[in-house]
Amino acid sequence: MQEDADILCYCEWLTRDEIIAAIPHVRSLKELRETTRVCTTCFGCEGDLDDLLVQYGHLFGTALA
Repeated sequence: MQEDADILCYCEWLTRDEIIAAIPHVRSLKELRETTRVCTTCFGCEGDLDDLLVQYGHLFGTALA
């Protein structure tokens, strides 16, 4: 069972790990939002998503070859 502390987006019930895992498979924040639906409903997680991208944004597109 997921811990509430692991949830980044409560509207879509997405964990930080799920979002981090998706980053290498998309090229941009727009694609990340389209693929996962993170931060597309109430935008309440936008600050947390921004913080996550500061740490992991360098991974955008790394799984695409």
